[in-house]
Amino acid sequence: MQVIYSVVFYEEKEGGYSVFVPDLNNVSTCGETLEEAMEMTKDLIAGVVLDKIEANEEVPKASKIEKITYKQVEEYLDIKDWDYVSKFKTYIEVDISDYAKKWNTKLVKKTVNIPNWINEKAEERNINFSKTLEEALMEKIM
Repeated sequence: MQVIYSVVFYEEKEGGYSVFVPDLNNVSTCGETLEEAMEMTKDLIAGVVLDKIEANEEVPKASKIEKITYKQVEEYLDIKDWDYVSKFKTYIEVDISDYAKKWNTKLVKKTVNIPNWINEKAEERNINFSKTLEEALMEKIM
């Protein structure tokens, strides 16, 4: 399952980037390089979303990037005269299923019943039943 959130990046004068995710209560992370900051942001988003799912809490909907303002983030952080090089907004896409597999490798066995004709068609197409069920369940719980 994919989620996409708007994020705000600040390039710091001392080097590196600070990153904030307004739709997730301005949770933040950072990275020495832009690539590292983006990867850290993906990890952060996945962790927050998975925690909400496990706690049976609602996963926040993503805002359109146009609705996110630098002023909102800076006021929330209560930072005055922030000395940064540049700032920008972008979308970050995260495959939650991949992170769930990465962080929780414990598997549980479930027995399911499906019509025989679906079983035959799926086997003909070499469909991975476990992966398909996992993806379908992720869609339902999000």
